[in-house]
Amino acid sequence: MDCGVCSKILGAALAAASVVSCSSFEAPAPAPYEVVIKVESDPGRALPGADVLLQNSRVASTGTDGTAALKLNGAEGETLLFQVKCPEGYQSPSKPIAVTLRRIASPSKRPEYATSCPPATRTIVVAVRADNGPNLPVLYLGREVGRTDESGAAHVLLTLKPDDTFQLMLKTDGESGDRLRPQNPIATFVVKGQDDVLTFDQTFVVEHKKYRPSVPRGPTPLKTN
Repeated sequence: MDCGVCSKILGAALAAASVVSCSSFEAPAPAPYEVVIKVESDPGRALPGADVLLQNSRVASTGTDGTAALKLNGAEGETLLFQVKCPEGYQSPSKPIAVTLRRIASPSKRPEYATSCPPATRTIVVAVRADNGPNLPVLYLGREVGRTDESGAAHVLLTLKPDDTFQLMLKTDGESGDRLRPQNPIATFVVKGQDDVLTFDQTFVVEHKKYRPSVPRGPTPLKTN
């Protein structure tokens, strides 16, 4: 065989072997970074159905346990900003969750990032105790929302927004309370960032009718000696 032909065949074989060798030792793709986003409504109350967004695109939603597991690609030390969009009736957090990609010593453990979606409204129960005030209407915004029983007790249930200020009035200017003092007392409350039970305690003094002697009618008889 011609030496030139042999040389070409040998060179082609070495080149093919080189390609096979390089592909055989190609480094595998790095494993993704795994993290968990945890969302609660109130402390200890998992919130399902919250969307996790990256650059305004949904990448996951929380399950019944309030968590969403993410597998992320990127460079070591890179920080990604995730927004959480809460379900209807809950307030979405204004600040994003900053997730920094880090390899941790135990691969079985996943970094967890927590945030909260507080309810947009709160349930408020007001326990009314009116000493000496039976059968009195309890007014909210001029509307009767309860009435005291024979012992002067009543309960009012309201749904309000956190930080709202509201007032309740015990209406006494009717037939059942016209002799009670003070008249039409008002209590003011502020809604906190949680469901709450509040009290409206009021003691009334019953004003007794003053005795007025009767005045004889008609002409006064003349005195005779």
